[in-house]
Amino acid sequence: MVTRYEGPTFHHAMTARAADPRTRLFQWVADRFPSPAIEHSLTMRRLWKTLFYLTGPRAPFVMRTARYRLWVDPAKRKDIARSILHRGCYEPIETAIVLARLGPGMTVIDVGANVGHYAMVAAAAVGPEGRVVAFEPDGENHAALAANLALNGFTQAKAERLALGAAPGAAILYRDEANRGGHSLAAANVQKPGGEIRVAMTTLDAYGRENLAGRRVGFVKIDVQGAEAEVLAGAADTLARDGPNLLVEFWPHGIRARGGEPMELVERMLGLGYRMAVIDRGHPGHVRPLEDIDALRRIDLSDPQAYANLLFTKDNAGR
Repeated sequence: MVTRYEGPTFHHAMTARAADPRTRLFQWVADRFPSPAIEHSLTMRRLWKTLFYLTGPRAPFVMRTARYRLWVDPAKRKDIARSILHRGCYEPIETAIVLARLGPGMTVIDVGANVGHYAMVAAAAVGPEGRVVAFEPDGENHAALAANLALNGFTQAKAERLALGAAPGAAILYRDEANRGGHSLAAANVQKPGGEIRVAMTTLDAYGRENLAGRRVGFVKIDVQGAEAEVLAGAADTLARDGPNLLVEFWPHGIRARGGEPMELVERMLGLGYRMAVIDRGHPGHVRPLEDIDALRRIDLSDPQAYANLLFTKDNAGR
């Protein structure tokens, strides 16, 4: 039996904004505070957080970062936007690595887009002649994603409320109350169950045939809490034809919870002629090449929560 999620939504929270004087006051501050500087300045970060807690906004407000603006809901504790609120950025190393592989006019796919960090970064990088498709099946996250894209005027980006998998159809998405980015198609991957919803599913190949005719995919980011292998299986034609570069979260425990074999994901990519690297904060340039699958096996990912961000690359991706 599927229990539909009936909790507060992003749009419900937005309606409270106009009625809350604290939020209106903090929005006035946020519009004038040099918030993009908090990414690089500890002093500015501390001052920003002090102003936030002193003012105490109770409803969503708009924050500026170095690359985009986004809606932040102070009621959400385990949330990407909340992380950006405190640090001024999200995954700065991974973001820089992705940006280095994007260019004007490129088509980018963001699978598991959440509230839109990578989609917005990509939309700014590819420009008005490019295209970004951001897939997010959870209704609350999708509403925030669409609102963030609209806030920035990114008409080249589209928010699709769809899951991607190995075949078109439907699936059950298990919501995670402990982490707004932790919703998964496997119940075992959720830390704190928050209800279940039935979501529509398609494949990247099918979506591309119907919506991206004439465009070659240049970059794909996949972070879907254990369903990454299925997304890649449903993208076989796109990968073979366009050879896009990919950033893929590799979470062995999560993949097994969906009934998959983690190393088969890697073997699929290597079989298509991809080079593999791991994002390593201790390595010069933060990208450490892995010469073969045995090099990946030597990375200790035995802890159930351990994961690695893998970069799969080809020359002239998407061209």
